[in-house]
Amino acid sequence: MKISRVLIANRGEIAVRIIKSLRENNIESVVVVSDVDKNSMAAKLADYVYEIGGQSAAESYLVVDKIIEACKHYEVDAVHPGYGFLSEKLELLEECSKNNIKFIGPKKEAIEVMGDKILSKSKMAAVGVPTIPGFIIESKDLLDPEELLQKVAVIKYPVMIKASAGGGGKGMRRVDSEDSFIESCMSCQREAMSSFSDDRIFVEKFIENPRHIEFQVFGDDFGNIEHINERDCSIQRRNQKVIEECPSPRFSEDLRAEMGNMAIKCAKSVDYVNAGTVEFIVSEKNEFFFLEMNTRLQVEHPVTEMTHKVDLVKEQILVAGGFELSFCAEDKVIKGHSIECRVYAEEPLNNYAPSAGKLLRCTFPQESENVRIDTGVRSLDEISIYYDPMICKIITTGNTRKDAIAYMINAIKDTTIFGVETNLSFLLDILTEDKFIAGEYNTKYLEDTDIVARNKKTNSFNKEVLEALVNFDLELTHHQGVDPFVGQEI
Repeated sequence: MKISRVLIANRGEIAVRIIKSLRENNIESVVVVSDVDKNSMAAKLADYVYEIGGQSAAESYLVVDKIIEACKHYEVDAVHPGYGFLSEKLELLEECSKNNIKFIGPKKEAIEVMGDKILSKSKMAAVGVPTIPGFIIESKDLLDPEELLQKVAVIKYPVMIKASAGGGGKGMRRVDSEDSFIESCMSCQREAMSSFSDDRIFVEKFIENPRHIEFQVFGDDFGNIEHINERDCSIQRRNQKVIEECPSPRFSEDLRAEMGNMAIKCAKSVDYVNAGTVEFIVSEKNEFFFLEMNTRLQVEHPVTEMTHKVDLVKEQILVAGGFELSFCAEDKVIKGHSIECRVYAEEPLNNYAPSAGKLLRCTFPQESENVRIDTGVRSLDEISIYYDPMICKIITTGNTRKDAIAYMINAIKDTTIFGVETNLSFLLDILTEDKFIAGEYNTKYLEDTDIVARNKKTNSFNKEVLEALVNFDLELTHHQGVDPFVGQEI
């Protein structure tokens, strides 16, 4: 089918990023906006804007009926869900199908299986993909705690308890001894029911000092499935990714080939179509185990794009339009090294608490072949309490990892954000730390390394004075069409 107009069921930087790819391929864009996002960058850039009202996601971007209503109003050919929100919700896919609208994503089975951590793990074990030793716990099982303790003793402590429908670090508990195991199960179960309306949990052997490695996979309707190598997402805080890179440092070609083959096997087991990511945990001995599959584009997809010189969103649209996968052997060749840093409005010293407020000053470095900025905000925009506080993603690429790090350090130093607290200094501390530079890190890196705000910088300016100054400068901007802070046309 020919795709001429796409509705983006998302907001912020991913909406802007999709709009850019649509524009480059002569496809019209429609964005839906909540009341909070009426004047957003995405709304400014899109060809059409549909106001769905509400402030929170539950009142807007998560309401399938409103998304379909917008699709019908603008007679779109397809919906791109981005990531988060409705990207892995069957309800949106099913409603799109009923209304003859193409869902730019996988088939129903893939979302059903991979959206359930218990079902997906069973599926992977059945097709020969390595999985972490563990077992499922249902509510009735907690009535016999002695039997549960015996099961745990077989796989040995420490273990990780997880919610089957979990994500984003919710519904997860590490347990180091039987003293707290039953209590942790009950707590995890309550949190799972509260967050996901699903109280099923499972227990897995906790892999000490692992790396978090994910493989980008892509399939089409003709049975072609490829992977485009790995991303290392091990640097995390509270189970949320902070820095990602492609390729993974200290990664052998043999391991890459073996894990890549398993990623393809995983995708083939659910007849996967469009972009997806297979995530693995890798032990200190380079043993790897299936973690989960995300049936959507990932936040960190730009590092794959920069390293391999591909456009994953363009490929998503082509495959959704019924074309064969265009990736070839050349696209899998690693052409350099790329790093992504997520810049958040948050306070690292205050347990990474979000920092909402107006961006009194927000400027980024000039983009080039080595520096890319993915953002959905600009000066005087608000970082809302209703949504994720990510301000932008800075992506740098170079011939070597050392080059990519150098470009990233300079890019962060050239980023100016006033009005909210940010993690910019925190990111710089990581990038200049010895173990990171050597590529010797795992998912416990931030926990084990004294990183948090060694050189903390704060927005200690008089905000009222700064806001008046910024407003005056922006008056000039509107008259002259030039940003006085960076001297670039806007």
